[in-house]
Amino acid sequence: MKPLDLITIGRSSVDLYGDQIGGRLEDMGSFSKYIGGSPTNIACGTARLGLKSAVITGVGDEHMGRFIREQLIREGVDVRGVKTDPKRLTALVILGIRDEDSFPLIFYRENCADMGLTEADIDEDFIAEARSLVVTGTHLSHPQTRAAVLKAVDLAKKHGARTALDIDYRP
Repeated sequence: MKPLDLITIGRSSVDLYGDQIGGRLEDMGSFSKYIGGSPTNIACGTARLGLKSAVITGVGDEHMGRFIREQLIREGVDVRGVKTDPKRLTALVILGIRDEDSFPLIFYRENCADMGLTEADIDEDFIAEARSLVVTGTHLSHPQTRAAVLKAVDLAKKHGARTALDIDYRP
């Protein structure tokens, strides 16, 4: 029996949601802070459901990166795969909820920490501990992160894990 049910790999961010539901982002006066990024959310959600989950991602060596790491630990997510990048900032997303179909947002992801993942950050022994690996489309968009994701997928298959792709599509 493997100790981890799943490992996710890809985006992590701090999401700041406007507290004034129904308003425009321009009119927001206050925000609530959450962890974000599809793989990070999947790892937290599965941990809440009782699965043993982990995430491979990158965070900055600053307040928001520490917030993500600490929140993941509070949620019961294994953080051995969370790389702290001393040169890049943690991604930030500012969001609103206008109505059930409209969620205006602004991504601040230029050269962010999770896009600093490399093949060297993928540990075979860690991947071998998981029954499944979930990868997301964002990290297939850049050669360096794509190489890291593909290495993780190859290792997962080598060690008998199932793999899944979340396209993580944003129109």
